[in-house]
Amino acid sequence: MFPIYLLEDDATQRSEYARIINNTIMINEYAMQLVAASDDPKKLLNQVDNPKRGLFFLDMEIGENRQAGLELASQLRQQYPFVQIVFITTHDELSFLTLERRIAPLDYILKDQDTDIIMQKIIKDINIVQKNLETEAHHHQELLGYKIGARFFSVPMADVIMLNTAKARPGCVVLTAKNKQVDFPGNLNAFEQKYPQLFRCDKSALINLDYISSYDYQNKEVTLMERIKCKVSFRKARELNKILKER
Repeated sequence: MFPIYLLEDDATQRSEYARIINNTIMINEYAMQLVAASDDPKKLLNQVDNPKRGLFFLDMEIGENRQAGLELASQLRQQYPFVQIVFITTHDELSFLTLERRIAPLDYILKDQDTDIIMQKIIKDINIVQKNLETEAHHHQELLGYKIGARFFSVPMADVIMLNTAKARPGCVVLTAKNKQVDFPGNLNAFEQKYPQLFRCDKSALINLDYISSYDYQNKEVTLMERIKCKVSFRKARELNKILKER
């Protein structure tokens, strides 16, 4: 889970910001978690468990210290140079200090704005981080992408077991992956062209060869992880047999 942290000394505002963060994560099904919401910079810093990842929403003024959030941000930037930092503050006059100290915040949200505007900016910042995570993931591993309505999703190709269609649901593709099964509008031809590492065993199924547990050549049937059985067309049977012998 990608960690998010919140520093805010006003209990009401802290609760509201935490609600916005948690709702955004839940509604969008992001692999994120609000790890800590605190009014104490030291306690918040002690809960940082990943030095390379994190999104920090920091109030600038904590108690009597007008620059407590700024000081924490400076410390974070020195210790964890790749984390994302967002200031939520009433002190717009301190924004120049973030440049002077080379903090490079993702955003600088002023509290004197309308509550809805603050909420939208928090949501926008979380979405930006999520988009960056998706881009990073594409660079490090290949993903299989699909769309449900207006929303895009992805799953690591290494987790994909198979894609198949069912006669009862024309125009629908069923994705079976490790710990996940979902169906969405689409067709196998498009996925076959885009992901050639998936093997077309017959007209209704694409399979990940890495998940084959057995292959009955005589009966033209392959068994995948989780005891999933797929028929193999006569035309594809010999090709699959040859591939498996060479692996």
